[in-house]
Amino acid sequence: MDSRVKLFYIKFMSSTPLKLALVAAFGFALAFIFSCSDTGGGNNNAPVPVRKEKISGVSQKGPFAEGAKVIIRELNLNLMETGVFSEGTTDNNGNFEVQIKNGALASQFVIIEVNGKYVNEVSGDKTSDPINLYAIADVLNKDSVNINVFTHLEYDRVRSTANYANFDVAKREAQKKVLAALGMDESVEGNSEDLTLFGNAKLLAASVLLQANNRSTENVSNLLTAIGSKIKDGVALSQSTKDSLVKSAEWVKENIEEVNNNIKELDANAKVLKAEDIGNIVAGINGSSSSGGGWRGDKGNDIANYRTVKIGTQTWMAENLNYDVSGSKCYNNNPDNCAIYGRLYDWATAMGLPLTCNESSCANSISENHRGICPSGWHLPSNTDWNTLMKFVEPNCSDNYCTNAGKKLKATSGWYNNGNGTDNYGFAALPGGVYDSEYYHEFGGVGEGGVWWSSLEVDNEAYGLSMIDEDDGTFYESGYKFDLLSVRCLKD
Repeated sequence: MDSRVKLFYIKFMSSTPLKLALVAAFGFALAFIFSCSDTGGGNNNAPVPVRKEKISGVSQKGPFAEGAKVIIRELNLNLMETGVFSEGTTDNNGNFEVQIKNGALASQFVIIEVNGKYVNEVSGDKTSDPINLYAIADVLNKDSVNINVFTHLEYDRVRSTANYANFDVAKREAQKKVLAALGMDESVEGNSEDLTLFGNAKLLAASVLLQANNRSTENVSNLLTAIGSKIKDGVALSQSTKDSLVKSAEWVKENIEEVNNNIKELDANAKVLKAEDIGNIVAGINGSSSSGGGWRGDKGNDIANYRTVKIGTQTWMAENLNYDVSGSKCYNNNPDNCAIYGRLYDWATAMGLPLTCNESSCANSISENHRGICPSGWHLPSNTDWNTLMKFVEPNCSDNYCTNAGKKLKATSGWYNNGNGTDNYGFAALPGGVYDSEYYHEFGGVGEGGVWWSSLEVDNEAYGLSMIDEDDGTFYESGYKFDLLSVRCLKD
């Protein structure tokens, strides 16, 4: 779209100077991103009570002993307790089934707390003192919620960062921080409350690590608090806590055969600990592992650090690039936003070209499958690449606009104004917003829209794919190169 035409639309589609700048920066489609409020968004969803007869699950530090108390507290859409709760107890394997008071919840969000003694998975003995563990979960589409050290460590972080619209995103981000803090890579199948102690190797390793070296229940609780408070604040563990975890890991390596035997006594089908994995945890805690818990501010451009997904004949990154290079920014300069949405880049930086390429054509410097700052073997998508994706998702769409492709590619949470998608293919598009670097030097649109660069340029503009909360489609248009947008990379 010609800049003069863009400005024509702007006069009618926006009402603040920042909206003017941002819409001018990326065409008519983004006019909608900033149209909800002058501050960049909100959530218009109304409370919906959820029918729920019962919630079951298993509570495990090691398995909780028979009679441990389980309390399920309902939350409203602001994730605040309503004061209504339901109670039950565990059996001798930590299993519970709690009948929900009145058969309904104020919203789909609940807190589940367990308090009681448990079987120490390291020694095989029942503890003499009780412990408290927590979980927070969305039970709209599930009736089972497990409680474990992962749910407990992410609990405070989720409560401090989540809201109704971004709950699932905040949960994933908190889980990543838990794994990183414990020296583990950030990939795990499912939410923390879906995992079981003896069925997930990472959860088992974490639980054993916290219990190792003959820690008392009180010391386990104190260590959980020390780790959880840092995760909540989004900062690195203290050196004393790291040293304690490393010492525990070394103890586990020395006693791994005995520990595994005790685990097998509790569950014959349980995963077992591997000395190599414990060694990787030590490296991760010390920050010497590229995939572990060095608590990096970015994920780099090593594809091993990113989720990927095959869609048709193409293989895409299933999350935005989060590679800290000069000129890139986290939304609102907040590293927590980078953990959720990835970083924002001007076009030249994304392409790995001189910044002068933002002001004029650099067509002679653009290669087929242009890598830019993408991982080795991956590239910034071209016009043809984006078009291939759109036509696979929606075969009858036009080259510049697809009516329903956005709905199918958007993440199932994180979008304002009922704009969540169905994420049919695992692309999990999130609304990371944009940064206007030309006029007002401000961020806008997080929660309401996202734009992803392509390698196609025309003079001082380049093309990108955009999605907005109030439309199910995708827009493919040009915008100014010097503004900062998101990046998805495509496998060569």
